[in-house]
Amino acid sequence: MADSRGHGAVQQGSLVPERYTKRVNTYSGALKQATSVVIYSIAILYTIQAIGVSLAGIGILGIALTYVFKAKVDNMINGCLILWTDQYAVGDVVQIGDVTGIVEHINLYLTQLRGAEGRLITIPNGSFEVVQNLTKDWSRVDFRVEIAYSADARKALNMMAEVLEQMRSEPEWQDKILEPAIILGVDNISHTGILIQIWIKTAPIQQFAVGREFRLRIKQAFDQEGIAIGVPQHSVNFQNYPKNGSGDRNKGDNSYLSALGVGE
Repeated sequence: MADSRGHGAVQQGSLVPERYTKRVNTYSGALKQATSVVIYSIAILYTIQAIGVSLAGIGILGIALTYVFKAKVDNMINGCLILWTDQYAVGDVVQIGDVTGIVEHINLYLTQLRGAEGRLITIPNGSFEVVQNLTKDWSRVDFRVEIAYSADARKALNMMAEVLEQMRSEPEWQDKILEPAIILGVDNISHTGILIQIWIKTAPIQQFAVGREFRLRIKQAFDQEGIAIGVPQHSVNFQNYPKNGSGDRNKGDNSYLSALGVGE
């Protein structure tokens, strides 16, 4: 157990340089743009002074331009806050509104995401207030599966933990899975079965690969142990209707069957 915790601590520490590299790559592009903006602004001010416009006139002109380009100013301010607070960086997977993708480019004015279908999505930095970063520092697989109502839930949970530990012992996965599974247990019981849930903490952006491999192995393990997946349960009731003296159903029963669309 101590070795497992120590290994996880080493993995967690190794993520710091990776995050630092992401921030450097992000800031380098943004700073180049900021430098260009400052140079152009100074050049414009000197040009205005050279043609004889007073400082008061420059101030009035600046206020007018700020009003005209308010949206761009908002984008720039929000872009500075995104970079300053490290909300996300190039290479992160983020969700902004209902759009999800990998951050491919960010500057003071806009963010560009590459979607799952390869689409390049451009979002002005001032157009959103909430952003979800799925890959900052670490990630997580939120694994849920619904097994049959008659299945052994405890056996299924133990099997999941064993499958994940087997993955963690393999060189291909030991650096991608940071900790043992967090067994949340039975999350819901319904007519469709028993919903069980576990969490798997992974290295940044590795939750997708880990999740796919884990689901495949759980499917194979369930098949081997005979644990069935939950399916909707339906009850069908049959009733014998009384017959009259001649052996036929009485009129009331025939009326009932007619209402159901069943012929006599």
